[in-house]
Amino acid sequence: MSLGHLIRAALSLPPRVALAKAARLAKKALHAQVTGRIMRRRCSYPDPGEAGDRLVPRLAALDQSLIPPAIARLAGCTRRHEFDLLGSGPVVVERGRSYAGFGPWRYESQPGTAPQCWPGNAARAAALRAMIDDPHWRAIDWHVDFRSGYRWSPLVLGPATPYAHKPGVDVKLPWELARMQHLPWLALDFIRGGDAANRREFRHQVLDFLAANPPGWGVNWACAMDVSIRAANILLAWDLFRAAGVPFDEAFEAELAAMALAHGRFVMEHLEWSPKHRGNHYLADIAGLAVIAAALPPGAESDPWRVFAAQELEAEILRQFLPDGGNFEASTAYHRLSTELALFGVAALRRLGADFSPPVFERLGRAIAFARAVTKPSGEIVQIGDNDSGRFFKLSPRLDEQGRERVLDVSHLASGLDAAVLGLTLPELPPATRLDGDEPPDTARTATRLEIALADPTALEGLATLCYPDFGLFIWKNARSFISVRCGPIGGNGLGAHAHNDQLAVEMEIDGVAFARDPGTFVYTPDLAARNRYRSALAHFVPRQGHAEPARLDLGPFRLEDRAGARAVRFGDGEFLGCHQGFGEMVWRRVRLGEGRIIVEDSWGGPRITDATMLERHLVETPEQLAALWGLDLAFSPAYGRTEDA
Repeated sequence: MSLGHLIRAALSLPPRVALAKAARLAKKALHAQVTGRIMRRRCSYPDPGEAGDRLVPRLAALDQSLIPPAIARLAGCTRRHEFDLLGSGPVVVERGRSYAGFGPWRYESQPGTAPQCWPGNAARAAALRAMIDDPHWRAIDWHVDFRSGYRWSPLVLGPATPYAHKPGVDVKLPWELARMQHLPWLALDFIRGGDAANRREFRHQVLDFLAANPPGWGVNWACAMDVSIRAANILLAWDLFRAAGVPFDEAFEAELAAMALAHGRFVMEHLEWSPKHRGNHYLADIAGLAVIAAALPPGAESDPWRVFAAQELEAEILRQFLPDGGNFEASTAYHRLSTELALFGVAALRRLGADFSPPVFERLGRAIAFARAVTKPSGEIVQIGDNDSGRFFKLSPRLDEQGRERVLDVSHLASGLDAAVLGLTLPELPPATRLDGDEPPDTARTATRLEIALADPTALEGLATLCYPDFGLFIWKNARSFISVRCGPIGGNGLGAHAHNDQLAVEMEIDGVAFARDPGTFVYTPDLAARNRYRSALAHFVPRQGHAEPARLDLGPFRLEDRAGARAVRFGDGEFLGCHQGFGEMVWRRVRLGEGRIIVEDSWGGPRITDATMLERHLVETPEQLAALWGLDLAFSPAYGRTEDA
């Protein structure tokens, strides 16, 4: 995060709180420096035999018909080291290459023939590299942002890794690649066709990564969440190969067990826990730890990890998933990620005999129902809050016509291949269908009415109502139409880390045409100006007061104050009424459906509108007219790092 953002964030806090945070940051930085100097001459790899017996396979053989055809293409890209992640476009990520840059920013650095490491790890890294028995193997560049070209030093202790420190640089690129979510594709493709090259590629990539990234060192050991997801994907890929009857040599099996042990230890030592604001990062820590503990044989470390992961998953599922099934971080994309984490974490521990309470399964059933409810007839979810394209596993990738991942498709959740791997049965629970409340008698001071006339009025017939008051989303939908209103908490127990200034935003899709839609997220720290443009009220179909924002955007890229205090009053029978106070006075929005029209009324001071208070009336018939009227000209971002016009 830039110094300016840190200063503004500090000034927004009480002096005592700001000083305490500054002291913690200084202590953390000093600790990292001292620890780094001590660890340089120590080997951070566990001994190959330290994990005890070999890893324990848990999966049964899979039905080949469940594996989507896209896996063959993706496995081929993986063998070529060609990755398309977070808007990078298809790019080969290997040592010695240059990259196109991000916007106006492009960095050049010359990697060595092999990543450096401190003396304590040099011999073990060389031994791992020597296990790659292919003279034509091309090493992957694990430390580079393969959009901007910026490369992190592998000689920096992981938790001390700098990021968000240079324009155009995105630490999420190496993190995303090092999550290893492409490795299960090799195993699935092997199951479909039995290509031995997939087994070799899996083995070589794991060894190459371990040699280039000694435990605790470098950019890929900066965040426990990514460490946890990486271990889970390596272990899942291995388990899928083993379920298909694929053997691996004893030396590699021993290194896999040591890898699992190192990753589990790091996660336990760097748990991303906070008494108030812990979220998907902590959930990822414990879900990955559950997979690690399930794969390791019983032992003095793995046994407590299993117990800890089970206890924490129970608590966090009931805390992070709201009673209506939505996720507490106020993001539909993060809802998908957190649902995957919870489902696969629970499934891993259930195979070991762990028990979870009935409310956990009820909450997970509601979470899946929520994901289906927020899916539009086009098959894409409505984007509320941030979308960083984050996933736990990518077992059933959906690709568009260009072969790129359809990030807004959540149809895989607890269905098809995912369901077969999970082995869970969850209850089907219907959501609420209405919200009843008393409308205040206050008369509006000023008001605006917008009428959207549809070419085919029958598109609004037979709409179902789906009410999610805890999350803050109210939906009408049928097979042709989807209309939603966002009105509720900013998430994260008031932190708003992944929230946007989208209170009272209306989204409309009619017969596959988006009349109004959330623009998405685009990127986080590489371009903070773009980050704020996509979070801005001016990017959403919301009530406007000039260029004013209902919450400040300059407190940091992952903080949004709940100044708006949005409140839904009534929903059902073709009408929604809600309000917020982010502009200093109460602004109301009423949405009414009927006779082939969607009517949106915004009023200030009160919800009751008279002819005397009505200042503006507008009639639109096309998305282009609505976009021009409301100034909705920001390029749509369907996934992190991507826009439709790029």
